[in-house]
Amino acid sequence: MSPRRIAASRARAIKAALALVAASACLGAVAYAAIRPEDPVAGLGRSKPIDTAPQHGAGAPRGERLLRPRFIEYPESISSLADPQFRFHVPPRSQPPSQPSSGAPSPGPGEPAPSRRFQCRFDDGGWRACGSPYRLSGLVPGGHAFAVRAFNRAGLAGPVASYAWRYSLPAEQGQMDPKPFTIELRGELEDLYPGYPAQQMPVRIANPNPVPIEVTTVTVGISGDPANCPAENFDLTPSSVSPTAPLTVPAAGSVNLPTEKIAAPSISMLNLPVNQDGCLGAEVPLAFAGEAHG
Repeated sequence: MSPRRIAASRARAIKAALALVAASACLGAVAYAAIRPEDPVAGLGRSKPIDTAPQHGAGAPRGERLLRPRFIEYPESISSLADPQFRFHVPPRSQPPSQPSSGAPSPGPGEPAPSRRFQCRFDDGGWRACGSPYRLSGLVPGGHAFAVRAFNRAGLAGPVASYAWRYSLPAEQGQMDPKPFTIELRGELEDLYPGYPAQQMPVRIANPNPVPIEVTTVTVGISGDPANCPAENFDLTPSSVSPTAPLTVPAAGSVNLPTEKIAAPSISMLNLPVNQDGCLGAEVPLAFAGEAHG
């Protein structure tokens, strides 16, 4: 086909025959486990409270031991409790029967155990004085970490006991298996001409989940060749959304592309050195797909 003939050829507006459901968003509960120093990766089975400091430290007075706290109560590794409670203590030091106890005498029957001074830390916060039991409140869904340390009579902090878990929305608040988000074309596109600049396809991305999602890819393809107009006649470009520049879609909401900063998928008709008359008036079925996490 001559260049003049190609320039005169036209295809009618490309219509979306299907608005395909995008790839499932990764919204399910993810196991966040406490990592032991010797374990580069800790699985769900190792999600137990651990110690993250040496048992003895420099500068401790002779006869004074560093106190190692232990957890008595803590939430499950994947929990729906928005106000989990932690209980902890310093186990008493056992003495062999033949070895006399050193330091302060042990409390006799009916006497209270010696009071301990603890400090607690939640997520990236600082150390604060605390006691057992210790209850958290107002958690947001996601991964969290709690740590506690005890001080001896010399004021030295002992090993840190820490625990990591994930808080997921309870079932009564709508927590279910993650639902796929949808991508659909809004309206019709302008007519395509061979060799003309690509045009963005205005799309709407809808999120049916009860939590926000971050869309990291939005792509478009041709789901089936129209008669006498192969897909090779068209060039399709994905959206500029990416893992480093995601698109946030609110819970049970939607967002339209393009935006000021994010381009929508685009389509153009190539100017090929072949007869493209078969594309005149063709309707091309488009298929959208994408990925997200939340």
